Amino acid sequence: MNWNIDLQGETALVIGGTRNIGLSIAQALQAAGAAVAIVGGSDQAALDNAVETLSTSSGKTLGFLADMSEEASVQKVFADIEATLGPVSVLVNSPGYRPHGPFADITLETWNSVFAIMLTGPFLASRELFRRLPLNRNGAIVNIGGLSAHRPAKDRAHVIAAKSGLAGLTRALAAEGQGRIRANCIVPGMIETTRKKGQPQAHFHDDEAFARGSCEDVARVVLAFSSPQDAYVTGQTVHVSGGRYMA
Repeated sequence: MNWNIDLQGETALVIGGTRNIGLSIAQALQAAGAAVAIVGGSDQAALDNAVETLSTSSGKTLGFLADMSEEASVQKVFADIEATLGPVSVLVNSPGYRPHGPFADITLETWNSVFAIMLTGPFLASRELFRRLPLNRNGAIVNIGGLSAHRPAKDRAHVIAAKSGLAGLTRALAAEGQGRIRANCIVPGMIETTRKKGQPQAHFHDDEAFARGSCEDVARVVLAFSSPQDAYVTGQTVHVSGGRYMA
């Protein structure tokens, strides 16, 4: 029995793959043999650095700046990847936008922006994979959730609501794709990352009781859920949090 994860012949798209957890996931998928494309939002320097990092190996890499909450942008990204690397068979939805602010101060504009990036984008990308994946292929969708959706924290009601929706979307995708496209959600705990200004990690009263994890801890689990050999695991939400949350 072969226990190694082999993604040769797979094409992976990592949305939010320019830094931190997303970039580690892209590196892990590439190391397992997948051709990899990454999408960033608006930071060209971060995208260039990520593509350069991935290009140091022998794998094929594409990079895009795109608004994945816009239907036309999603369609173009998938079409461009398909033309160069082949149809996307592994999709990782890992967009990052986590503004903080008291509930009463959250504007409708900010609320809508969070949902566009964190929930509408994954919906559109997942739908595109369903539409484009050849009928003779199997696929995998991995959504990156958030701990505060399961252990709510203050000042992030919009993020909590969107991440909770992402867990529900995962189960819906698993039901829709049963037997061909599996979907799972991975929830990182307190992971050592570099956050943008105004988007700190959530704080819980018992943070000091637990060690922080690494981006690679999350990437290893994504890798397992991406493997076509693990076709029987779908519709699950798995926490990579060192025990901060136990379902």
